[in-house]
Amino acid sequence: MASSMRRRVARSDKGGDEVDHEGAGIEGEWDKDKLLDALHWLKQIMGVICGVVFGFLPITGFVGAAAFAAINAASSHTFYHSYLQIDEDDYGGHSALLGEGFMPSVFVFQLCWILTYSLVHY
Repeated sequence: MASSMRRRVARSDKGGDEVDHEGAGIEGEWDKDKLLDALHWLKQIMGVICGVVFGFLPITGFVGAAAFAAINAASSHTFYHSYLQIDEDDYGGHSALLGEGFMPSVFVFQLCWILTYSLVHY
């Protein structure tokens, strides 16, 4: 663990220091639990943000729920496919990664959506 978190400082040709963070950030190897935890919390944050925004905007009904599901899936897919550039088959496939934390985020979204809409529009 300590060796994976150490920093190497190398001199660049331009005279500045370059810091290499091994195992930190997106360059490091993601184990399955770490990736699933990150996806879970990303979806919870998206649930709160979308719930508050949809509550302020007069969005109601199936349109709001479908829009949240699409935003949730798109943000998760963008995170692990484009940002991290991982092979999703190594982590259980698309269904495992997209399904991780989805239902709790739906509940958080609905709670924030209903509370914000009720407080702002009534």
